[in-house]
Amino acid sequence: MGTWGVAILSDDLAEEVSFRYKDLLGANYTNEQASKMIIEEYTSELDEDEITVFWLSFALIQWKLGRQQEDVKNKAIQIIEDGTDLKRWADDPKLRKKREAVLLKLKDQLNSPQPPAKKVPARFVADTFLKAGDAISYQLISGDYLLFKVIGIIEQWTGDRYPLFEMCDWVGREIPMKEHINNLELRKEPFEERINKLAIFPAGKRDDPTRRIKFVAEEVRIHSDMEPPYTVLTWKEFDEYLAKNHGIK
Repeated sequence: MGTWGVAILSDDLAEEVSFRYKDLLGANYTNEQASKMIIEEYTSELDEDEITVFWLSFALIQWKLGRQQEDVKNKAIQIIEDGTDLKRWADDPKLRKKREAVLLKLKDQLNSPQPPAKKVPARFVADTFLKAGDAISYQLISGDYLLFKVIGIIEQWTGDRYPLFEMCDWVGREIPMKEHINNLELRKEPFEERINKLAIFPAGKRDDPTRRIKFVAEEVRIHSDMEPPYTVLTWKEFDEYLAKNHGIK
C-alpha cells in the first residue's frame, strides 16, 4: 500500500476500500451488510498505521455517499482527537502540519449534515471470450481487416478480464489461412523497435466491438510475452489510435 499525499483519500488503501464498498453497494447489498463486510475484511489484516487510514477513509467515503454510520464516524473522530494518525507523519513536520489541518477539516465534515444517499450503480466488469493463441480480425472503417493474435488474458484484481494482443503487420480484404498468419510479421510501435502490444478493453456496455471482430483461428504462433510495456486503451479509442499512430483507417 502507498500514500501519495496528505489528503484522506490519497492512499492506495483508501482507494481499494472505496472500490470494494461501492462494488458491494452496486451489487445490491444494504449499507449495513456492505459496511459489515468491509470492516470484517480489512480490520483483521491491517497494521497499526493502516488501521487509522482505514477508519478515516471509510468514514469519509460513507459521508460522501450519504451513508454515514455512527460507529464508523466515531472511530474516525477518536483517531483524530487522540492524534494516532499523526504519528505516521512525525518525520516531516511540514507534512504533519498539513495532515493535522486535513484531519480537523475531516472532523468538521463528519459532524456536518451528510448529503442525501447516492445510488451506486452496478459496476461494468470487462470480460472476454478470447484465450491465448487465438487470432481475430478487426474490420476497419474502410472495410479492410487487421489481424491480431492474443498473447494472453490480463486479469485485474477488480475482476476485469481483457486480452493483450500483438498486431500483425497486415491489412487486407481476404483473411489469410492459419499457416500464413503464423508467418506474418508483427507491427511495431511508431519510431520504436519494440513490438506493438495492445491491451484493449470495453469502456462500458455500449463499447461493444463484437460486430467488427471475427474469430479467425486458434493455437496460432505467438511471438510476444505478457510483460510490459504495452499500450492500454478502450475499443472506442482504437480507430483514432490506428489513424494517429499507424495511418490506418
